[in-house]
Amino acid sequence: MKPFFTVVNFSGIYEKESFYQLDKGSSFCGKVLDLKDISGTNCMCDDEAKKEIKLRFESFINQEEVPFTDLEDLARSVHFIDSGNYHYMSALWLNMVKEPFSLVVLDHHPDMQPPMFGDILSCGGWVLNVLENNPYVKDVHVIGADRELISKLDKEIQNKAKFYDLEDIFDAGTGDIILPETQYPVYLSIDKDVIARDELVTNWDQGEARWEDVTSFTRKILSDRQVIGVDICGECAPDQEDCDVALETEGNDEFNKDILEYIYM
Repeated sequence: MKPFFTVVNFSGIYEKESFYQLDKGSSFCGKVLDLKDISGTNCMCDDEAKKEIKLRFESFINQEEVPFTDLEDLARSVHFIDSGNYHYMSALWLNMVKEPFSLVVLDHHPDMQPPMFGDILSCGGWVLNVLENNPYVKDVHVIGADRELISKLDKEIQNKAKFYDLEDIFDAGTGDIILPETQYPVYLSIDKDVIARDELVTNWDQGEARWEDVTSFTRKILSDRQVIGVDICGECAPDQEDCDVALETEGNDEFNKDILEYIYM
């Protein structure tokens, strides 16, 4: 992957963070793709929004300082995609990949809910959307999803992916990290709501992973597998009422800086 990342700004929350700003201490090169003005994007992405987002992608890669040759090249990089409300962006990136791949997801939610109507793409169903619509995905591995949420899915849907408890991946006795077995290049998608709320606050209910679990897992999979792309979501919402947004945004900013270090070290 190129040492360049894209910050996709839907909610405006990244304007309160600095991890991507070279003049504020970032040692990596990132650029903001501002999509705040596109309607039909919060939690679900309608057809008009998808068309407009693709047009913005095309304009983005044509900017002189953006080092991508085409949309697939853009997909094969690192993306920050705002809060979990926009996790469906992972499916849009993966639509651009034209080779067989494995999808590895760290998330407190399985994100495999069938659409409420039509074939609408949503933050809660994007993994299922990838499985049903992307011919290049060969296997899906979801780590840290709540077992109760998984149990509410139809058995047929549950069987489409492999689910791992945190204990399956992080060996508390030895400190080892056991990666999912895959024979294809990996796309890694991280929702920070897999991390316990006492370490980091997102705008969704959260799991029990530790900050260090996620960064260490990222380093391990990058060193032991061929990783073609990474995305990270799970920011606070700018108007979130259950926390001190300024304080928690600062924490998310630090995590984003930290994970970039692990990705590019």
